[in-house]
Amino acid sequence: MVRRTRDDAADTRARILASAQKLIRQRGLHCVTLDDVARAIGMTRGAVYAHFRSRTALLGALLSCAEADFAARLAPLSQARANAGPGALERLLAALLHGDDIARHVSLVGFLLQHKCGAACELCPLRARVLRAVEILHDTFAALLPEPGLAGLLVAHLWGLLSARALQLAPSGLPGCAASLARLYVGPGMQPDAHALPATVRRVDSTGHAALLRDIP
Repeated sequence: MVRRTRDDAADTRARILASAQKLIRQRGLHCVTLDDVARAIGMTRGAVYAHFRSRTALLGALLSCAEADFAARLAPLSQARANAGPGALERLLAALLHGDDIARHVSLVGFLLQHKCGAACELCPLRARVLRAVEILHDTFAALLPEPGLAGLLVAHLWGLLSARALQLAPSGLPGCAASLARLYVGPGMQPDAHALPATVRRVDSTGHAALLRDIP
């Protein structure tokens, strides 16, 4: 009975998160409340609050989903030494652009990046987590580019592609853009023979998640 109850709770939590992601993508994060999420899946407000006591708690769980998506995509690249060196940038971009799993997080990430307040609040730690991830992604690109100073531009370029996909302004086949995007930043014969991704990305914890987004409270 206990096992069944725990499984039911996990299933309910997953349904709530899936509903929230769908509504946020359709309406934008500012237009979505816990009540909206509950109504979308035929649950009571109390049932949703039993899992997430505030909107911030729900956003934190959604951010953890985004972090897990990034980690899962980068884990194969960070674990296999043979994946480093020439072509590493294209493989990294293809992994990040594959499917819609990352694009569905664009609204949440954009909202947190734009969040500003005069004093510490519940959203500030979430924004700090996003900024750490962006910084590590920047450093990852810098290590793979012949001109490290272009890393910030590449991050912005990647964000633009994912945002366009989230708004359905770009096709779902974004991985096909990886080769062209890599060529824009790495000319023929200019790819550095990097040993592997940076140490912060190479490390893999006991759960198998890449350390890129490992620092989850």
